[in-house]
Amino acid sequence: MIRTYPELGPLVGDWDRLALIAGSPFLTHEWLNCWCSAFGRGDPIWLVLQDRDGSLRAGACLQSMKGKGLASAADELSGDWDVVARDESAREELWAAIVERGVSRIHLQGMPEHAAGTRFVCKELGRSGYRIVRKPGPYSPWLALPTSWGEMLESVSGHLRGEIGRRRRMLEREGSVTFRTVSGGPTLEEEVGTFLKLEASGWKGRSGTSILGNPSAESLYFGFARAAAEKGWLRLHLLELNGVPIAIDYGCAFGGRGVFIKTGFDEAYRRMSPGTLLLAETLRRAIEEGLHSYDFLGAAEHHKTRWTSEVHARERIWAYRREALPGYVYRKRVRPLLKSVRDRAIAARGLAIPRSSDAGT
Repeated sequence: MIRTYPELGPLVGDWDRLALIAGSPFLTHEWLNCWCSAFGRGDPIWLVLQDRDGSLRAGACLQSMKGKGLASAADELSGDWDVVARDESAREELWAAIVERGVSRIHLQGMPEHAAGTRFVCKELGRSGYRIVRKPGPYSPWLALPTSWGEMLESVSGHLRGEIGRRRRMLEREGSVTFRTVSGGPTLEEEVGTFLKLEASGWKGRSGTSILGNPSAESLYFGFARAAAEKGWLRLHLLELNGVPIAIDYGCAFGGRGVFIKTGFDEAYRRMSPGTLLLAETLRRAIEEGLHSYDFLGAAEHHKTRWTSEVHARERIWAYRREALPGYVYRKRVRPLLKSVRDRAIAARGLAIPRSSDAGT
């Protein structure tokens, strides 16, 4: 039985149990509800597949697009997106129901690139007459955690091991260095506020790209921190010098996996690379907590790939029916051409090529 609800109500518990199977905090009701409140277009569409007894077999959180379209409730702030499902049969039945709605456009962001569900929905979209555009990436570093910190250090380069020690000694010459983790409690609002100020204290604040520069993003991170703390998922890791935070990681522990979401540090200490030491301590804490893996999310940047060479790929999928073919032509042909012309012009002037957001059509 397929149903659509504007809110989950009594199905929240079932939904989060399926998100736990998937191992992603970005598929929980808590994240999706906060994201929809901050960035969604109107009421979210909770599409659910239920058994006769009303229990949840599979579900997807979607949003409406202009021109009779559907989109995943996700953007670049979401680590990933997918349907939640009890088993593959339920997953395929729900995907088939989404495709059979026959909307003019479908945009799916953060899909796990090599997952069976992603392959299935692409096949169903093609079978139903949709023209499809797929864009791979990001390729996010992922680390299988060992059982001890010593084993972790043995697995990385000697240069990285030496740098961790050097950065700690540099900071200790400035005073007392401590590391602590916040997962809730009466100071939570203050701690999240401190993280947001640190994240905005450097170039992001100056360029207007910080979380504090975007009220919707600020609402998302505050809202999810509260909800995740209530569930025991939140992990704010703080590196402090003389009792003052100089670097903070905002993440969570979910389904046995550590998840890196955002980070911020005081640029006054840039030469000491506090982020290097903070990440090392964060991984040490994840191992001590008994987590089996750590997902760095985002792009495969150097400070992440120093710890692992394995990546988990996501992708974006655009699908267009006949009545929306101009959008397909733009996405498939025109946009790449315009981007190529722009990039060549920028490169000819010796400037850095900006990252593309690929939002929209």
